[in-house]
Amino acid sequence: MAIYGSWIKDWRQHLFESGLVWPVLAGVVLLGIWEIYVRTQLPDFVATPTGILMALPSTISDYSFWSAALATFGAIVEGVAIGTVAGILVGVAMGRVPEINWFLSTYIRALYALPLIALVPIVILWVGYQPAARLTIVVISAFLPVAVTTADGTRAISNEYLDVGRIFGAKTYHVWFGIALPTALPHIVAGIELGFARGITNAIAVEVLASINGMGMTVFEKSAQLNENASLVFVLALAIFAVSIRSLMIRSRQWLAPWYRDR
Repeated sequence: MAIYGSWIKDWRQHLFESGLVWPVLAGVVLLGIWEIYVRTQLPDFVATPTGILMALPSTISDYSFWSAALATFGAIVEGVAIGTVAGILVGVAMGRVPEINWFLSTYIRALYALPLIALVPIVILWVGYQPAARLTIVVISAFLPVAVTTADGTRAISNEYLDVGRIFGAKTYHVWFGIALPTALPHIVAGIELGFARGITNAIAVEVLASINGMGMTVFEKSAQLNENASLVFVLALAIFAVSIRSLMIRSRQWLAPWYRDR
């Protein structure tokens, strides 16, 4: 009994020291307000926390859930991978060759500042109402931030690194991929993180506008059927995916660039 009490005390102390108490408490309070307000003020079909919890087993056991999840998440991962490789190559060239930067920078940065949701109808017209439209938008969503952040990172190299490289006879490709690229790794990871965030949003938009099978289209269909609880299960899965990707990017930055520290 004493051991059990000691374990409880240590657990409570760890919980308070980790700073998780107040965020968890705030979340519980918000969920309680949501539950009470919907039950007392809104129609029965509006989602509630308990309704979502009850709909969770039946929703995730349905084949359509995993089919939609695989289609959407697979397209996002594939599109970000393609866009990242292309963005790194173009970004390094922009950062190290002034002529290429002069030629491409204005257009890439203009597209980067543009909300890509505006390009969704155009891409659908070009590619068609098919999964290729979703993949195209995700590739663009990842390519633009990765290209911009890679260019900025490879351009901001300390002259000391370049001088050391010249002393040891470094050639152009050594400077590009041996000095510039490792220096820009934190910027590249930040660009990939932005690419995932924008890719998720734009993939969902394409699915809804082009009626493509995936998480976004299923959320739209469930909402149209007034099955809000099941609809929010899909939204919750998207949120978990996004948070997991962000955590992975933070870990990747710590692993790829252990010298880098956020300021």
